[in-house]
Amino acid sequence: MKQEIIKFNFKFKNNDFYVSTKNELAYKMIKKWPEWPTKVVYIYGSEKCGKSLVCKLWKDISRGIYINKKNFLEKLIAQNDLSYIQNHNWIIDDVDYIISFEDNKYEEKILNLINIIKASGKNNILMASRKMPRLLDSGLKDLISRISSATVIEMRDPDEILLKKIIEKYLKERNIHINNESLDYLINRIERSYKSALKFAKMIDIMSLEKKTKINKSFLKSILN
Repeated sequence: MKQEIIKFNFKFKNNDFYVSTKNELAYKMIKKWPEWPTKVVYIYGSEKCGKSLVCKLWKDISRGIYINKKNFLEKLIAQNDLSYIQNHNWIIDDVDYIISFEDNKYEEKILNLINIIKASGKNNILMASRKMPRLLDSGLKDLISRISSATVIEMRDPDEILLKKIIEKYLKERNIHINNESLDYLINRIERSYKSALKFAKMIDIMSLEKKTKINKSFLKSILN
């Protein structure tokens, strides 16, 4: 089935996100905010399917507090102010990592955060993980129950069509042409992930300006190496 990149009809600060049938449900949920069916939305999928991009898109429009595996020690430990928690939206990326860190030391803090937001009725939490709720490494039944009762959305890995669209659109916006043969050559040799497609598109952009050369197989081979 043919996929198209859906045009945004509202502004995001992050222009690296592209919509296809693989991530459309997550996109629609972000667009629907603040009219969410539940206070908590939980998205899951493989490590590089674009979950963090979705989180950052919602952070931009909701002005939420962003927590991930790099900053959770600081962000979670510091949150003891009930009023502060109630009056902000929250994004918890890498939920599966945070929950399992140091023998589940932080799962109660996440549960408390969810309970406070749900009880206040004011704001929302967006959570992202590599695992569906029932597979999370947590012995805290109340936490699994709260997450399972959230709006749960699966994000699937980008396929070849979407990867091509991502690279093609990124380069086109910078007036760089890549023909189908070269694009096929590249797609067949890179990791099937959002991150990889953007990484190589940016490398093509930079190196084509440096070398002032056409985008052909020889040029792409030098990048891949």
